[in-house]
Amino acid sequence: MGHSRAQFDRAHCTNNLKNILLATANYESTHGALPMAMGGTDVNGDPLQSNAGRLSGIVAMLPQIEQTALYDQITEPLDVDGTLYPPRGPAPWIAAYPAWTTQIELLKCPSAADGTSKFGQTNYALCIGDMARDIHQPTVARGAFACGLSQRMSKIKDGASNTIFFAEIGSLDGKRINGQYAIEQSDKLLDNPTLCLKLRDSWNKAYYPGNTKLSKLGRGGRWADGSAGDSLFNTILPPNSPSCAIDGDEAVDGLYSAGSQHKGGVNVGMGDGSVKFIVDSIDCGDLSQRTLTQQEMSGHKVASPFGIWGALGTADGAEKIGFGEY
Repeated sequence: MGHSRAQFDRAHCTNNLKNILLATANYESTHGALPMAMGGTDVNGDPLQSNAGRLSGIVAMLPQIEQTALYDQITEPLDVDGTLYPPRGPAPWIAAYPAWTTQIELLKCPSAADGTSKFGQTNYALCIGDMARDIHQPTVARGAFACGLSQRMSKIKDGASNTIFFAEIGSLDGKRINGQYAIEQSDKLLDNPTLCLKLRDSWNKAYYPGNTKLSKLGRGGRWADGSAGDSLFNTILPPNSPSCAIDGDEAVDGLYSAGSQHKGGVNVGMGDGSVKFIVDSIDCGDLSQRTLTQQEMSGHKVASPFGIWGALGTADGAEKIGFGEY
């Protein structure tokens, strides 16, 4: 990619994030809180009669990103070739439902791979802080967003300018790390994140080893899905690191990294509406430390053990971040 094209793509991506941040602010102003990272309806676990509680925060913000018609379609019952889908849609993995296969231009970074998903994709993920355990059933909101919980701006005590709301993630491109995640990994990785960090091909560090079990759709494979592999990231491993799903492939615990095709780092969107470029070498503390439990995170002003990167992800960790440290 030429230098001028790379600059254009990064600027385009920055503008996308600014628009998403503006939409988030408008959503919060309207509803009094940020959207849940994952939520929805659940009727006896039937993926055709409900959305299985798996809708992403992006779905909630569709009116704010100028997708009102799509949002209205989702909120009403819909008959597709004789199959009647309920209000709020079926589970986000039902490809016959038109909304879930709609690609929203704002959610794609021009430098990212096209991916192979038949679903609409996203290159922008919601930040859940340094949470890696019980991601999809949390009892506390560690970052700006949490599954099943709505965070108020007043609860972001670290300050909106010091708290990441969104970051880039890649799209499926073979075994390339920034757009893919390893599945069925051992829970030992939660006790020592460096085990995931080392999951790189010995010949080309941008790729997973050839024998690694990988997800079918890669990172951001379904913008409508609130599962961590699809639309979330945590601030533990540095940008463009491997991502590892624990004991499963979807909606499971793990280390889910930010990533991009921009050289040397990723764009992140802060709570104050600004966009910053975070380098791959950002301080992440001691990555051999175990990740925190929900109980540990529920304490008063619990600082992230994962350096500046971890601190930028927490909403109320009371970490001290000096100007120019990232």
